[in-house]
Amino acid sequence: MKVSFVGIIFCLGILRSSFCSWSYNHWKAKSSHEEEENDFEDKRVRRQASSQPMYEYVLYTHLLIQGFSIAEAESHLLNSTMMPYKISLNDTKSVNIENLQITTECNITNIGRSCVCKAGFQWNITTCYMYPTCAGYPFCSCLIVANRSVPFCELPCEPRNSTVALYGIFTLNQKYTSYLQDSSTSAYQTLENNITTALVFAYSGICSPLNVSISGFSNAGGITAYYQMLLGGPVTTSNLTASGTTAVQLLQNAINSTVTVAGVSSIEPQQLRVNVWSPILLTCTINETMDAVNWTLITNSSRDMIFSAGGNVLISTSYSPGMTTSTLSIARADQWSIGTYLCQFSREGLLYNATAQVNVSLLPSEIILNPVQLSFRSSAGNSVQLQCCAKIDGEVYGVTWTYNGTTVNASPAGTQTDLQCYTLNAGVPSTDTNYNCTFSNSDGQTKSAIIPVTIIKDAEQFCPQTNTSDGIIWGITRAGLQATVYCAPGKSGTQTRNCSANGEWMEVQDNCISLILWEALNDAQALENGLGNLQEKVPAILTTISDPSAVSVNNPAGVTGLVSILGIISNVSANMDMAFGASVVTDFLAVASNLSDPSLSSLWKTSRSPAASNMMKSVEQFSTLLKADSHTFDIPLQNIQLKGSSYGNMSIIDDYAKTFDGVHGVSTFINKETIAAMLATDNFTVTSLVFNTIGDLLPNSTTGEFKGTQLNSVIQSTSIKSAGSTNLSGEIHMNFTTNFSGSNYGQHCAFWDFSQPSAGGGWSDQGCTTNVKDNMTICTCNHLTSFAVLMSINAEPLFLIDELTYAGLTASILSLCVCIITECLVWKSVVRNNISYFRHISLFNIAVSLLFADIFFFSATFPSVKNYKFICLAITFLNHFFYLALFFWTFCQSVMLLHQLLFVFHHLRKKIFVSLSLFVGYFIPALIATGTFLYFYPKQTYLHQSVCWLNPESGPIYTFAIPAGSIIMFNFMTLMVVISKLSRPSVSEAQRPEEKETAKSIMKAVLVLTPVFGLTWSFGFALLKDLDSITRQIFTYGFAGLNAFQGFFIFITCLTEKKVREALTNKVSSRPTSSTMSSMSKSEIPTKICTVSTISKDK
Repeated sequence: MKVSFVGIIFCLGILRSSFCSWSYNHWKAKSSHEEEENDFEDKRVRRQASSQPMYEYVLYTHLLIQGFSIAEAESHLLNSTMMPYKISLNDTKSVNIENLQITTECNITNIGRSCVCKAGFQWNITTCYMYPTCAGYPFCSCLIVANRSVPFCELPCEPRNSTVALYGIFTLNQKYTSYLQDSSTSAYQTLENNITTALVFAYSGICSPLNVSISGFSNAGGITAYYQMLLGGPVTTSNLTASGTTAVQLLQNAINSTVTVAGVSSIEPQQLRVNVWSPILLTCTINETMDAVNWTLITNSSRDMIFSAGGNVLISTSYSPGMTTSTLSIARADQWSIGTYLCQFSREGLLYNATAQVNVSLLPSEIILNPVQLSFRSSAGNSVQLQCCAKIDGEVYGVTWTYNGTTVNASPAGTQTDLQCYTLNAGVPSTDTNYNCTFSNSDGQTKSAIIPVTIIKDAEQFCPQTNTSDGIIWGITRAGLQATVYCAPGKSGTQTRNCSANGEWMEVQDNCISLILWEALNDAQALENGLGNLQEKVPAILTTISDPSAVSVNNPAGVTGLVSILGIISNVSANMDMAFGASVVTDFLAVASNLSDPSLSSLWKTSRSPAASNMMKSVEQFSTLLKADSHTFDIPLQNIQLKGSSYGNMSIIDDYAKTFDGVHGVSTFINKETIAAMLATDNFTVTSLVFNTIGDLLPNSTTGEFKGTQLNSVIQSTSIKSAGSTNLSGEIHMNFTTNFSGSNYGQHCAFWDFSQPSAGGGWSDQGCTTNVKDNMTICTCNHLTSFAVLMSINAEPLFLIDELTYAGLTASILSLCVCIITECLVWKSVVRNNISYFRHISLFNIAVSLLFADIFFFSATFPSVKNYKFICLAITFLNHFFYLALFFWTFCQSVMLLHQLLFVFHHLRKKIFVSLSLFVGYFIPALIATGTFLYFYPKQTYLHQSVCWLNPESGPIYTFAIPAGSIIMFNFMTLMVVISKLSRPSVSEAQRPEEKETAKSIMKAVLVLTPVFGLTWSFGFALLKDLDSITRQIFTYGFAGLNAFQGFFIFITCLTEKKVREALTNKVSSRPTSSTMSSMSKSEIPTKICTVSTISKDK
């Protein structure tokens, strides 16, 4: 028996008949039947009617026909004269059956029903995935229905206004197998069918799925499935979200799903071409309110996120009910700007994509010249070959050479790796000539570079060609010019070398950096241009440059490159408010620590470089981006240390107190009251840094109150960053152990103010107070964010100390001059024996030594003298020599006195005394002063930093202090012995009365001068020690007063001798006439004695 099964639809009209037409959307057939009975269940889908007050329905039914073929059944039904047929429902309503159509026909077979759609109808895509396809039929044409529920074919969908594409990923908690790599395996097809079915059923409830395809599977700790799906729009975010959730629920072992939507948002313009350096403006719109938007630039080699950074890129987004608009503005298009721009809105886990293609008419980023410059001997050669190259960037350039008013077109000369080169062959010019290579793009923009060709005449000096071991050739170059060559392979940059006026090569200026550093710098510059995922790019760059073996720094160019990278990364990351883990921050600090190592200080462009300030600012800024994993954190490095704490709602409120390893006495403290007050406002993180060595690289203050100061401690930096946008402030206390703790220096708490107009910034003490205790300085400051603290020192001027010094030195110099003149006037009268001769010769040389020492000391007090290094150097040397001579002559005086009193019957001859005295009084001081200079000056430790005197910190001062102190002690001991001997009668009886009187005069001189010199320099030597402020002031005033009036005391000593006073009295009372005076001045006054250059014969 032949059994057929057909599906029939009726068009019914309520109240009155009507032509059957409706707006088709989507419905599901949910009918059932019994083979033995002609019964049906219908599902009615209400359609929107016209303006007439009636309704139209479609009725689907099953009809089982036995003994008839499909064709016979179809002919009988369609040719029936029963239509239209009216069914009365009640007195006022009726149903009209307007039309009858057959939609589906099925043949019952031994495996079920094989069903196909009639012409003009189609299977719903959901139905296609519910039932298997008949053998030998295309997908979704003939279906095998095994049960009694037979689906119906439907009318085709009306054309959609838009098509929406979904690109999704399922993550399945299921073991990945190699079978999923082959689409022909049953495992692949089963999983493919499961995912497709889940997607179709999930999305068919709110929209019409048009197509589903599985792209493949990957292994990511489970199974990751990739699919594409086309939907008939329009769709909404809520519908797509609900469908996505349903798909995850329907798919077994599905963990989550990510969906990207195309066709909902739009971007204008979709195609754009601009000139290089021109602006780019793209506008992306979606007719829904979104949560966020991201922009991405896709090129052949990369996929980089775009963000607002560096000033070249600006992204602005406006949110309004029912619409979100985002605008991407690029101020200057360049090689970084070419590619596909992806605008991606996001909401409720969905991503909405729109793309635009942008092309830029480029110019070469760099024109590479070969050679960079060229010199010829006027008698050498008859042709010149020049070459200019540009990186291959996809632009078709027109290239010309211009020289001597002539322009010629250049043809490509072949490629070199990634370069396109153009060559010029021309005759050697007769005079110096510039050869201009010009690149033009398709929009007529140009960029040029010049190769200067120099002709060296026969009479001119030049540097000969030189080849180096690394393959660099320094060509012949005219004297007075600079030669430039590109770096050796494996490096980027140039080297320059000057040819001196006499034709000798000078030192090479190396501006080369390794290719690894060059690539890292390019990556950082891309971030500065707003391209790249910071969470991926920043760690990658820092991992590369933090390895000293990979990036070696051996010239200033390397230092500059690394400082630039750190600055870019810090600024861009801070502007985007990024957060990084401890490993990333450690790598950043490691680069800065390596750069600030003392072994690299000579590689900074200047010893006090603004780049050091920039690096310190970068470190402070980036350290605040640390994402702490615990309450406290610590990153100790050789030259930089970082410590800090995070405070949140569950934190125990306690004092913030940090001490730093290896830096004794350095600490940071914030009391718990301040912590509690800030925590009441917002969660926050406190980060403290200690820079051990970077302070030596910071520029010195050249203006303002800290001019002339120097760093006296390590540098601390403490910053507070709140979890939100709240600005937090409080009081911070910092302890410093200073390098020099002399209380004659003013200790100032200061912070490095980056905003000061001088290059790199300068020191400021605004908001800080200073408290000094011994060698510990406590700084209390009321501002925290981006805060750095150091100690600077400057000698504190005491009240009237300069006036006291000037007055005393003037009196001393005048007194010494009078003393010397007096000695010359009374010499013949007072020098009666050997002892008196010894006394006055010593006194005379003491006065002369002190006179010159005071003169040079006085000249050093003028500020202008300190500006002339060699004059200051000479003054220091002469001061050292004459002050030493002063003490050694007092030593000679003491030795002579001691000899006369201890060896009564041994008379010292004049010649021996004078010879020994000149040797001890001048030769030994000269030897000490010269040795000190030769030893310490090459080490740059000879001079004091602020005055023309010996350096008190590195040893030179002790070459004065030790000899002078030793002589003072010897003189005191001599004085004790002399007093003891003179008190014995045998001494007085052993000498003549005149010699005894002279010996007493010598003793008086020693008695006066020894305490004066001893006390004076005892004050001076004490000032080398650490004293409290009051004691130091007392000793300073004491030393200044006694040192300045030493000459006056010598003059008093001269006048205390009775014979001198008598001789002066006689000179004044018996004043001769002018002629007599003139005669006396020539005959009686022995000038050879006054100059101490000629020694009288022994008697």
